[in-house]
Amino acid sequence: MKFSSLKLSAKALLIVALLLLVECLFVGSYFFLLHKAEEEAAKQEKAKLIVARTNDLITVLFEGGFSIQQNIFNKEQADLSKFSKAQMELPADIAWLRQQVGADPEQLKLLARIDERTGKAMVMLEKMKTISEREAPMVAVNYAIKLRTKLQKQMEGLVQDLIDFMNVEKKIASESPAAIKQKRDYLRWLLLVALLINILAAIALALVFVRSITSRLEVVVENSDLLRRRGVLRAPMSGKDEIAQLDRAFHDMSTSLRGEEELVRASELQLRAMIDQMPIGLMIIADREKIEYANPTLERLLAYQKEELVGLSLSQLFTLPGAVEKSFHGDGIAGGVVELLGRKKNGSELHVEYSVVDVSLGAKSRRLAIVIDITERHEVEKMRKAFVAMVSHDLRTPLTSVAGFLQLLPMGVYGELTAPAVGEVNLAEGQVEQLIMLINDLLDLEKLEAGKLEMSRSEVVLEDVIDSALDTVFSLAEIRQVELMFEGCEIEVLADGERLKQAFSKILSCMLRICSQGDTLDILVEPEAKSGAAVVKFRARKLTLPQENLASIFEPFQRLKLASFDGSLGLGLTLARAIMLQHGGTCRAIDEEVQGKSHGTTLALQLPRREV
Repeated sequence: MKFSSLKLSAKALLIVALLLLVECLFVGSYFFLLHKAEEEAAKQEKAKLIVARTNDLITVLFEGGFSIQQNIFNKEQADLSKFSKAQMELPADIAWLRQQVGADPEQLKLLARIDERTGKAMVMLEKMKTISEREAPMVAVNYAIKLRTKLQKQMEGLVQDLIDFMNVEKKIASESPAAIKQKRDYLRWLLLVALLINILAAIALALVFVRSITSRLEVVVENSDLLRRRGVLRAPMSGKDEIAQLDRAFHDMSTSLRGEEELVRASELQLRAMIDQMPIGLMIIADREKIEYANPTLERLLAYQKEELVGLSLSQLFTLPGAVEKSFHGDGIAGGVVELLGRKKNGSELHVEYSVVDVSLGAKSRRLAIVIDITERHEVEKMRKAFVAMVSHDLRTPLTSVAGFLQLLPMGVYGELTAPAVGEVNLAEGQVEQLIMLINDLLDLEKLEAGKLEMSRSEVVLEDVIDSALDTVFSLAEIRQVELMFEGCEIEVLADGERLKQAFSKILSCMLRICSQGDTLDILVEPEAKSGAAVVKFRARKLTLPQENLASIFEPFQRLKLASFDGSLGLGLTLARAIMLQHGGTCRAIDEEVQGKSHGTTLALQLPRREV
C-alpha cells in the first residue's frame, strides 16, 4: 500500500510509530551501554575487594605460621591466637573468594589449588603446634625442622598461587577503567548518532508534511479559491487520504457547477430569445429609474434604437395622462397597473398600460417593467362608447315612438285594421319590445362593467325576490306552456333586491324561451354545505344542453340549436351573471343527476349569506 493512499490519521500514526521506534532503539542502546558500564564499574570494585581479601588471607596465613614457628624455634611464648584466627578466617575467606569469582574457571581452578595448599599448610602447622605442646623442645624443633622444608615448599606454591590469583583480579581492576571509558565513548557516539537521527527524522517529517500535507493543502486552498472565482482547477491529486477526497469533492463540485452554469446560460439565452420575441414591451429598470435593458418590441413601440433607450429615465418616455400631464417616475405602482402616455422619438404619443415587478438580486435593485400598447383598445373603447351613446339616444328613442305607434294601431286610432293586419302589428310590437329590452340590457351591462350602476343593498328575503321575478315571467310561461314550481324558502341575503329580481327575471326568461312545451321549471333555494352561501337553482326537467353550451351559455349572444329553440340568447344571461358578480356571487350551468336519473339542465346561482 502506498503512503499517499493512507488516510491522514494512518499517516500520523505511522510517523509517530517510526519516531517512537527510533527513540526506543536509542533509549534501549543507551541503557544497554550504561548497564555495561555499571557492570564494569561493579566488576572493578569487586576485583579490588578480592585483591584486598586475598591480601588479608596471605597476611592471616603468614601471621598464624609465624606465631607457631616463633613458639617452637625461639622458645618464646608466642601469641597463638593468630593461628587460631587463621584457622577460623581462612575457610571463610576462601569461601567468600569462591563466591565472588563466580563461574570464572581460571580463578576457580586457582582458588581450588589455594584452598588445597592452605589446608595442607594448616595441617602441618597444626602438627607443629601439637608437637610443641606435647614433646620436649628439642623434639619439637627436630620435628619442625623436618616439616619446615615441606611447609616452605607448600607456602611458596601457595604464595605463587595467591599472587597469580591477585594478578588476575588486578588485571580485571586495571582493565575496568578502560572498559568503562570505552562504554562512555560508545555512549557519546550513541548520543551523537541519536542526535543526527533525530535531526534527520525531523527533516524527513518536515518533508513529509510539506510534500504530503502542507503542499497538498495549498493545492486544496488554491482550488477552493479557483472554485469561488469560477476558474479552472488544478489537476486532481492522487491518493486516498482526506485531503485527496476533499480535492476530489472540489473537482466534483466544479464539474457540477459548470454543468449547472451551462444550463443556466442556456436558460438565459432561451429566456432572452423569448423576451426578444414577446409581443409586449419589456425593460429592466435599475436604480434612479434608469433603463438598463429594452427588448425589440419596446424599441419598435417607441421608435427608438436599443442603444438610445439604455440610460434614459422613465420621465423622459412616459407621462401621467390628465388635464395637466405630469412626469412619471415609476413610484408607488409595484405589483399594480397604471395607464400612461408614451412619448415616441418623433414626439407623437400613444396610450400604454404599465406594470412593474421586483426582480432584485442581492443588493442590486432591479425591476422588470411591462409596457403594452393599448392604443387599439382606446379606439375600440371610443367606438363602443359612441355605439352605446348612439343606441341610447339615436336608437332607443325612435324605437319607443315606434312601439307607441304600434300599440295605437290595433285600437283603431288610425283606422280599422283587418285581422291579419292586427296579427302582424302585434308581432311587430313584440319584436320592437324585444329590441328595446335588448338595448336596455346592453346599457345596463355597460353601466355594470363601468361600475356606474348603483347598488342599494339591504337585507332581503329570497322568497320575495323570486316571487316578484316569477310574476314578471308568468305570462311568458303560459304562452310557452311551461309550469313554474317554487316551494318557497326562508333564506335572507344582503343584496339589491331590484337588481337581484332583474337577474332572476332574465334567467327565467331565457330558460322559458329554450324549454319545450309541457316542461317543468323548478326553482330551488338551499344553503351551500361548506360556506353556508345561498344557492338558487333553476332546473328544467326535460331540457338537456350539450356540454359545449353548458360552458359558454353565460357569454353574450350565444346561439343554441335545439328542437324547441334555434337562435341567440342575447344579453339576458350575461347581464344576470354581471349582477351576480357585483353581489360577490357566481353563476354556472350544470347537468344534475339525482340517484342516477337525469334531472335536466340547471342554472345554479350562488350568493353569499348576510352577516348575522
